[in-house]
Amino acid sequence: MKITTGSSSFSRLFRGYDALLYAMAWCAGLLIVAMMGVITIDVVVRNLGYQSSAHFFTFTEYALLIVPCLGGPWLVREKGHIYVEILLMYLGPRGRAALRLAIGTVCVVVCAVLAWYGLQVTLQDYFGNEKDVRSLDMPRWIIVGFVPLSFAMMGLEFLRFVLRRENFLGSLAGQAEE
Repeated sequence: MKITTGSSSFSRLFRGYDALLYAMAWCAGLLIVAMMGVITIDVVVRNLGYQSSAHFFTFTEYALLIVPCLGGPWLVREKGHIYVEILLMYLGPRGRAALRLAIGTVCVVVCAVLAWYGLQVTLQDYFGNEKDVRSLDMPRWIIVGFVPLSFAMMGLEFLRFVLRRENFLGSLAGQAEE
């Protein structure tokens, strides 16, 4: 009888989480390409004098919400977010580290609050059987469900940086950070 250790379970959990994070990023990229295609088709159809599908507009609206939700956690992991570094430039190494810790903590808290609120809205829409009525009737929980997932994962990514005391802001003005 083989006894599995907790570390292998955590390893599988972390690999699954990483796979989800990267799959979400790939889906965001594919949605961007799909939006480009749909918009191009819409413009061509209209310029040829035909009526385009109302579904084109609806798809683009949904994708504009879903793309940042799917790509956000990956962007945090890759330190691809933007920030204003002017205050950090005037601080010494210890001051920068303290400010980064404070910023990271605020990011974790804000993401947690938005994930919690988003989950409440998603559950309310699910149990209330709410529909988003546009060119097609879509259960609203499917659309807003990306918000709590995204913010929960972004919060975990920021928490990972905070717990490791890792610089999640990148280097100042392209300089190497100590």
